[in-house]
Amino acid sequence: MRWFRDRKTVLDLGTAVLVAVLVGVGGAWPPAVGWSGVALVTGQVLPLVFRRRFLGWVLAVVTAATLARLLTTQPHNIDYVPVLIALYTVPSARRASVRWGLGGLSAAAIGAAMTVSKGPVDGALLTVAVCVVAWLLGTERQRHAAERAEFATQRTRFRLERLAAERRAQTARQLHDTLARTTTVMLVQAEALLAVGELTGADRARVDAMLAAGRDALSQVRETLRELRDDGESRPGPGVAAVLAELSAAGLVLEEEPALHRIPDRARDLADRIVSEAAINALRHNGPGVRLEIGVEVTAESVRLVLRNDQRGQPTEGAGYGLESLRAQLAARGGSLEAGPAEDGGWTVVAVIPCPAEPATATR
Repeated sequence: MRWFRDRKTVLDLGTAVLVAVLVGVGGAWPPAVGWSGVALVTGQVLPLVFRRRFLGWVLAVVTAATLARLLTTQPHNIDYVPVLIALYTVPSARRASVRWGLGGLSAAAIGAAMTVSKGPVDGALLTVAVCVVAWLLGTERQRHAAERAEFATQRTRFRLERLAAERRAQTARQLHDTLARTTTVMLVQAEALLAVGELTGADRARVDAMLAAGRDALSQVRETLRELRDDGESRPGPGVAAVLAELSAAGLVLEEEPALHRIPDRARDLADRIVSEAAINALRHNGPGVRLEIGVEVTAESVRLVLRNDQRGQPTEGAGYGLESLRAQLAARGGSLEAGPAEDGGWTVVAVIPCPAEPATATR
């Protein structure tokens, strides 16, 4: 049922139904061609439902069924429409042999079959030209989809970096408030001692040095805060749910809804950043259609995240800067983060976030 909830699957199913109706209008159903012809039409149309998941296999099966129809019945141009749809999808294949080799072989085979009844111009040249156009349209669509995915990942990363900057600014403000209060108390007490205390010249010099150091420290804290302060209006950063929704719109496919609500609040910040970073990397390195599975295991002492995506792009050596930063933070807390290729060819990120239970408050 989870697979049928995929919007793209519903679109592919609708496309297959429309193609079946179109081919049926052209006389593909009984009693015009008999039940053997119906079996061949089914072989042309039914695989289109799975054209995004098994690109090469779908093109091969649809081409074989179309060739059988063209060679055993009176061919029409409408008969190879299913092949055009499969060719439109095949540029998304990971392997160049499928994109170029199988796509070219399919176009050539359909053109040769049409030559028998329609001649070299109306048959072969026209068919091959239409097949090439369908393939080029699919290539252009894939390029635009990759560009949109890259733009979405860049925008999401920028928003995450902005959120991190706002958090640093908030920490700086809190640090400033604490240091300003304590340093001001120290300065007031030192000035009072200098004013009313019976001090020797050496003691007064020491107090003056302490006052100068305190004022200098307070000035540096304020200057640091001024540099970190954002001149524009502060905006809240995106939560992990918003990040996943934005990446899903750009082509990331979640295998199932992750159980992120089970993560305790004390591990929430790091967990959200790990999930966001892994999701961004999955879409950036593999493009639209990459599937990501997010596993969450919560115990009394830690949270274990397992994020796995299928490897559709070029393998990535090691982790990026984002994961390296998170790994250092986890190591400082006694946790761990490992990223690398899985045994089945995918890419896996495994993070363990320590979150021991807080001690109970003593009551009387």
